[in-house]
Amino acid sequence: MPTCTQLPAADDDEPLCNPFLADSMWPGAQRNSYAQGSSPLPGPTGPADRVGATGAPVFTAYSSQYADGGRAIWASTVGVTGEILKLDADTHQLIDKYVPGLEGGETFTAPTVSGAYNLLDADDRLIVGTGDALQVFGDAAPGVRTSAIERLHVLELPEEAVCGDDAPVGITMTYRGRVAFATQNGVVGTVPRSPRRMTADRLRLLSLNGPDCDSVPADSLEQVSNSIAADEDGGIYVVTSEALYRLEETRRGPRKVWRSTYGGAGQSGAGRIGAGSGSTPSLMGTGPRDDKFVVITDGQEQVHLDLMWRDRIPRDWEPVRPGASRRIACEVPITYGQEPGAPSANEQSVLVRGYSSVVVNNLQGLDDILSLLPGQVQTLTQLLSGLPGNVPRGVQRVDWDPRTRSCEVVWENPDVSIPNGIPTMSGATNMFYGIGARDGMWTLEGLDFDTGEVLLTVPTSPLPTSNSFYAATTIGPDGSIITGTFGGLMRFRQCAADEECERLDPLEAAVGQPPSDPEGLVNYLTGLPNPDPAG
Repeated sequence: MPTCTQLPAADDDEPLCNPFLADSMWPGAQRNSYAQGSSPLPGPTGPADRVGATGAPVFTAYSSQYADGGRAIWASTVGVTGEILKLDADTHQLIDKYVPGLEGGETFTAPTVSGAYNLLDADDRLIVGTGDALQVFGDAAPGVRTSAIERLHVLELPEEAVCGDDAPVGITMTYRGRVAFATQNGVVGTVPRSPRRMTADRLRLLSLNGPDCDSVPADSLEQVSNSIAADEDGGIYVVTSEALYRLEETRRGPRKVWRSTYGGAGQSGAGRIGAGSGSTPSLMGTGPRDDKFVVITDGQEQVHLDLMWRDRIPRDWEPVRPGASRRIACEVPITYGQEPGAPSANEQSVLVRGYSSVVVNNLQGLDDILSLLPGQVQTLTQLLSGLPGNVPRGVQRVDWDPRTRSCEVVWENPDVSIPNGIPTMSGATNMFYGIGARDGMWTLEGLDFDTGEVLLTVPTSPLPTSNSFYAATTIGPDGSIITGTFGGLMRFRQCAADEECERLDPLEAAVGQPPSDPEGLVNYLTGLPNPDPAG
């Protein structure tokens, strides 16, 4: 069995390493099967510069170490061509770009969440669900870091693995070495990770909408718009537009263990990818004696952070409010330090480290106008989220206290903006990181994890090409942070004491810049008439 060697062995906040993922510090979306999005490794603490790359990836994954001592960064992209990227982890230079749409006359439709989530397995194969298939990519020359990309396998999902007009969305690696996935219309499956054994007859499936889901009206289907998580006890965690599920991996297929509803199920808004919860389930509790939870944000007008008991509910546990599921351990209103009762939103995976959760605000100032746009262009409204007057503001940390068996707000920062990117946290530097917006500029923001105080701001540019556009911040092996943007991959690398950091001109590349006013940019991106607040 593969072993994990790349991370501190005695870190109490680290979940059990999954040996079927690449032996690296960040082998897939939200980093690990627990989907916590945090790392024990250091990120930058002082002045930093940045370099750009190509493509528009949402999640990036670091490979295991090659024989020459180097690593590669792999990414899938969400776009018309669905290109796969491979970069050198040291120089961030592009090694190869594979465009599936150029092979075999395949066609690709408009961008969707399918293809965003990915993972690198223990043999450094990139596995991603996109379109109507699971696809596997790897080195054309095995074991060679500078090798071109080869598509190793395509598993076209059979009729029983989809529900109507469907596509794979979430993906993770179980601790038994099988790839688990969830489709947009609620089919959950597992399959061997080996390309040779990744076949239709080895699929194990469960439809959350029932075996006859094709007969369910489209507006009544429970839908999935986030990724999924898994733990070492065989649990697979899926959040739909209506409920959170724990499934158990069995030889006959995933089996439902429990289902819990949450507040605001089915609701949506501007910039939302799907209805209900906007977050991939994150798992909390890593030690054998820890309280164990699944962490999500709900869909209420003022978003709440929900901790749900992962395993058995304590016998003496009372519902947190009348009518609430007993499985909910905490339901904390997230105000971000703003007015009590003010609307708030979250469309990002909750950052988890130990018993701590951090949530960022994604409610745009022009939500009332932007939410009037058709659903198919809602994702594009995130290109407006860095504009003054529209930028979301607020970050909040909430901790579980096992002694009082309750959640406590540790800090709120109402001023910092992390408009749409997925944040991360470094246990080594004790800092929270996210791609921010400040005075019309896109930035990297670093906050003290204990207090929420801003310790680091690195400006980039005001252009939409610097917009994080739903992408995750990832901590690399060299104290750097990389993130996808609407214009490509960006790295923030701490400057050495004897070098001068790059400082970007705020007017850099202003020629040809899209309109800066919200209505003009919406019109520019969609070709639609300016939105009418009166409806």
